[in-house]
Amino acid sequence: MQLVLKWIDRLNKVVGIIVGLMLAVMSILIIIQVFCRFLIDYSLPWTEEAARYLMIYTVFLGSSLALRNHKMIAIEIVSESLKPKARKALRILVMLISIVFFVILLIQGMDMLEIVKRQASAGLGISMDIPYLAIPIGAFLMIINSVAVIIEFLTTDDIDTSEVSEALKAGEQI
Repeated sequence: MQLVLKWIDRLNKVVGIIVGLMLAVMSILIIIQVFCRFLIDYSLPWTEEAARYLMIYTVFLGSSLALRNHKMIAIEIVSESLKPKARKALRILVMLISIVFFVILLIQGMDMLEIVKRQASAGLGISMDIPYLAIPIGAFLMIINSVAVIIEFLTTDDIDTSEVSEALKAGEQI
């Protein structure tokens, strides 16, 4: 199990680097667009679309990282009032329900690729497969990270999500 967690965490490091690069490129494109539009009085038609698609990928890829690091928004009033074993069971149940949703998202995302494959984007002229591919990629990464969270819950004693995220930041073994 620890080998699986290490593999997923290595994959997440690569995804984190990609997300950081996408954010940097998106920021540069937006700065270029603002510069061209207001100082040169010429608007580049492709920068806004490219920034939008980069933002979509950043959200889908970044969501999987947030899921793994227990940084998703959650209402924990019910789980915090439970005993440790019940809390763990509830959190595993929530992750299993999430996996079902992510599998549906993956399947529907793949179906969507079939619908948009003949379309081209207006500004960049690329196939719309490329922007829509963010949905199944993100869903797949969220499935993998949900499995990692379940493994983490099963292999540790009562786990506090704030302790997990602090340990992950410090690079400690949980």
